[in-house]
Amino acid sequence: MKRAKVFNFSIFFLSFVFFSYLFYIQCVKHRYYDTKAKNQHEKKFVLVGSRGNVYDRNGRPLAMSQQCFSIFCTPRYSRDKKSLIDNLAILSGKSKKRIKELVDKGHFFWVETKVTFEKREQYLELGDRGVGYTHDLNRQYNMPEAFASLIGKCGTDNRGIEGLELQLNDVLSGRSGFVIYQKDPTGDVFPYYAHPEKNPLPGQDVYLTIDYQLQAILYANLKVAMAKEDARHVAGLIIEPRTGEILAMVNIDHNGDQRNHVLCDEFEPGSTFKLVTMTYALLEGFSEDDVVDTEGGKVKIQGHTIHDYRDYGTVTFQQAIAHSSNVAMVKISQAFDRQDFFLLMRDFGLGQLSGIEFPGEAKGRLPVPEEINDVEFATLVFGQGLTVNLLQLAFAYQSIANGGVLNKPIIIQEIKDGNKVVYQAKPLRIRRVVDRQTAERVTKMLCGVIEDGSGTEAAVNGVKVAGKTGTAQKVIDGRYSNTMIITTFVGYFPADSPDYLIAIMFDEPKRGLWASTIAAPVFKSIAQSIYQINAQQYAVK
Repeated sequence: MKRAKVFNFSIFFLSFVFFSYLFYIQCVKHRYYDTKAKNQHEKKFVLVGSRGNVYDRNGRPLAMSQQCFSIFCTPRYSRDKKSLIDNLAILSGKSKKRIKELVDKGHFFWVETKVTFEKREQYLELGDRGVGYTHDLNRQYNMPEAFASLIGKCGTDNRGIEGLELQLNDVLSGRSGFVIYQKDPTGDVFPYYAHPEKNPLPGQDVYLTIDYQLQAILYANLKVAMAKEDARHVAGLIIEPRTGEILAMVNIDHNGDQRNHVLCDEFEPGSTFKLVTMTYALLEGFSEDDVVDTEGGKVKIQGHTIHDYRDYGTVTFQQAIAHSSNVAMVKISQAFDRQDFFLLMRDFGLGQLSGIEFPGEAKGRLPVPEEINDVEFATLVFGQGLTVNLLQLAFAYQSIANGGVLNKPIIIQEIKDGNKVVYQAKPLRIRRVVDRQTAERVTKMLCGVIEDGSGTEAAVNGVKVAGKTGTAQKVIDGRYSNTMIITTFVGYFPADSPDYLIAIMFDEPKRGLWASTIAAPVFKSIAQSIYQINAQQYAVK
């Protein structure tokens, strides 16, 4: 009797353990084993959603995603391997020997990737069960040499890795779908169309403020100029001053690098910084006709001698700006309140990120007013001892061209999801830097630079131009170089009611010494091309 009870209990216990484990497998771990089983006989291919397109302000395509396909082969399902080898070699352009090696191994392999619809149909017309395809995408760019540093590019996974492709990746990326293929016991895959699939959805389209025609003009002029001056790299941009919209942005590197020098490089601005100095002087009561003695073109500050290019003698404030006298700037700045001067630099947007929708913008560097000595402040007022990027420098001038109001740079005009507008840019006023009257006085002084000063090579017949040259020695190993320079020019027109602002920068030009002969003529060439497009609008009254 006792043995029967033990036997019955053992049977009950074993049954309990068995059915408990069965319950655990079928109910508790159902999802785990279901997934594991599917992984053994199914393979899921992700179908990447078509990446959104990028257009210029007029709807001209700059970056497009073209639907394409990738062709694969699972040799064991082919009924005629000899014919398969011959056909794949002909269609793919690969050697018959290489195709035979792959087919003879008997394993799944990719025949060709990113093929057109027409090419895919040629493969399918073979009627071979061992040949299949997956959906793919191919990114194409319009005039890539001019737009590469701006638009950027995508990686092999169709995700942005540079430029606006990176910055706007979440906007441009499509929503993925999938298709499920059957797997045989060896792990090879073959189409099984009864399995579920989900169609991918396209990303959103982006319309930039960039004007394709102006981008082409800027690129063509900078490319010629870089070769002429044998520069390390050149950069430039065109802005609409009233709105802050960027109409063109070009970077060309001697070594073919696609770095965006407009935004990502810092440099000392040199005499283009005198915009800040002259503005502060006017705000402090200086008059355009006030006289400054340049003392033979030299002035000493704590034993340090500051030179002019030549002796300008006794000049008016207007003439000092026109001829870009460093000595005059130093003498005028001796009456400046340093704290207020630094506040004005900040108001112009220097030393601050602009907020443009682009990765990697350099912030620039301003000295701390309490930590600089008299010599450092004296050199600061003509553009030494601080760094800016070209965009910051251009927008400092934009604030003057816009009647004293600094705007946020805009490069994205509109975003669409299909036909629905999901984002529309509007001009964004950051702050009023100076009053309109002061801005107009600064503009008139900048016109003097073009009419009778260092910027005469930038003059355009038929339109009034305001602008300023800048030549700065590069700092190499903590010292100012005597041979390596950066030249800049920033100008806008028509001066009375500007429609365009152009900023240009040359890094290490080797055939010239001054912005007046390097950058100013390039500005003129670009401005003339724009003027010819709008000749009647800009006729001098």
